[in-house]
Amino acid sequence: MLKIVFKNLEPSQLARDIVKEKIEPVIEKFPSLADHKVTLTLEMENSPNQAGPDLFTVSSMVTGKTFKNLKMKKSSQNFYIATAELVDGFNELLSSESDRLFKNNRKSKLTTGEFYE
Repeated sequence: MLKIVFKNLEPSQLARDIVKEKIEPVIEKFPSLADHKVTLTLEMENSPNQAGPDLFTVSSMVTGKTFKNLKMKKSSQNFYIATAELVDGFNELLSSESDRLFKNNRKSKLTTGEFYE
């Protein structure tokens, strides 16, 4: 389940569509995410006291049985760059976590003898 939250940013169908378009292929690569909750938070920081560019932040949080509390946050002055960096990092995070889970599962089967049955 994918949930998109806007924080300090006007909800926009365009932003929602862009994020969905970028993140859904990554989610589809990991079938075990089907029963997880993936929350993406789109945020803009704009200081009223200091002049300067806006800072866009895209953060993700995955909660579920297999992948527990995976979090990532990327920021940039450009919304598209922040989204792209998050998607790349999210893909790497899920890959490394699934590799770690696979190795741990395999190691536990070897030590208990289940692997040879």
